[in-house]
Order: sequence, then structure tokens, then C-alpha cells
Amino acid sequence: MQKEFTATPQEQAPPPKSRSGGCLRTTALVFLALFAIFAALAAFLAVSTAYTTKKTIVEPVQALVQGVLLQATPVILPDPVTIVREINDMARLETASVSMEKLVSAEQNNEMLWGALGETMIFVAYGDVIAGVDMAKIEVDDLQVVDPTTVMVNLPDVEVLVTRLDNERSYVADRDTGLLLSVFGNSDPQLETQVRQIAEQEILAAALAGDLLQRADANAHQYMQDFLVGLGFENVIFTDGPPPIPEPYQQDAPKGFVIATPVP
Repeated sequence: MQKEFTATPQEQAPPPKSRSGGCLRTTALVFLALFAIFAALAAFLAVSTAYTTKKTIVEPVQALVQGVLLQATPVILPDPVTIVREINDMARLETASVSMEKLVSAEQNNEMLWGALGETMIFVAYGDVIAGVDMAKIEVDDLQVVDPTTVMVNLPDVEVLVTRLDNERSYVADRDTGLLLSVFGNSDPQLETQVRQIAEQEILAAALAGDLLQRADANAHQYMQDFLVGLGFENVIFTDGPPPIPEPYQQDAPKGFVIATPVP
């Protein structure tokens, strides 16, 4: 006799799992990744092609048009009204100056869209820095006459009197804007102003790093000494602060003469 055995629900084998869902998800993710890569490459190639086209076609045509149309002298019309803000009396002794050249480069937004929205500038700056002494700072106590041939002087500290750019010599060597900025936007009107300000600061810093102030101080003392010697003094003594008040000068009477104080 044969016995038949029927498996209980707990003993029945589980149905095989479907693999079609996992394969579809993996395929979709791979497809999306490839699509993103190809889209990025296409955008990069489009921007590169447009930039190359601008360099090879647009810029030469633009330069030609500018050369033909923009050679005329611009018409400059200053406002007839001049506003006087302030008038100051000055007594400056300029004793040393230096002329410098500085190259300044500026760029902004070049990290966006491979420079399509960026802007660059190269500026060649020429400037002068003048140092000296402000004679208006000399007080009465800074000058003491010891005797008819000796004088003591305390000069003010030397300082930078003028820092300026030479607008006739300074110029923009190169200025470039990205493709999208040149087509759809405008260049920054304040960029050149900011570059000029930075160039002036750099020229001043370079002048102070040298011996400009030391040279100006030595020249100021030499000038003052020559000036006082020309007035008849033989000994000129420079002090670091206000000179001490000397004793009253007693003039010796020549032989045969008597110095008397007149009585009213």
C-alpha cells in the first residue's frame, strides 16, 4: 500500500521572486546617467563652438566696423556750470617724488558657464607720488633764535602730499567679455573705476616701501638749512621736538661804547 503525503502550507516552497522590476530600475538609472553626461558634453561643445565663432568671425567683423565708424573724434560737451566745493590755503614743501608703472589685471564671473558671463581687463597704470612737509604745521615754538648766528628748528614730519594717476599715459591694454555677456548683457561700468583705484593704491604702497619718505626728509632739512643760512644764520640746529627756550641774548658792547636802555 502506498501512502500519499500532502505538504502543509508551511512546508510548501515560496514562489520565485521576479527580477524584471530590478532590471528596469537599473536600466533607467543607467539611461538617465548617460543622458546627463551627453547633455553636459553637448552644452560644453555648444559654448565652445560659439566662443570660437565669436573669436574667429564676430570679433574681426566688430573690429572692422569699429575701425571704419569709430575713428571720428568724439564730441565732448562739458557742463557750463562748475561747482566749487572747497578752497584751501596751502603751504606745502614738496621735496621728493617718484613715478611708477603698475600692471593691474581684473576678472569677474569667469567661473560661471566656462566664462560665458565673465569679464576681464588688463590695465597699465602710470602714477606719481609726491612727498614733503606741510609748512602750515610749523608753530611759533618750533623756531628759536639763540643768537644772531644760531637758530634751532623743529620741522614737521614728512608725509605723502600727492598720489595721482597719469591719465595721459595710463590705458586699458585689453578688455574682454564672455559670449553671453556681450550678446545679452552689458559690461560692468564700474570695473575700470575700481581698477584705477586699486592701481593708485598699489603705486602708493610701492612708493612707501622704498626710500621716498627718507629722501623727502633729508631734502626738507637741507632746503630749510639753505634757506636759514641765506638769511644770515651760520648754525642751524634741528630738533626732534619743540626746541628749548634759549637764554636771552646779551650783546657785547664794542670798545668805547656803552649800551644803555633809553628812558622815556
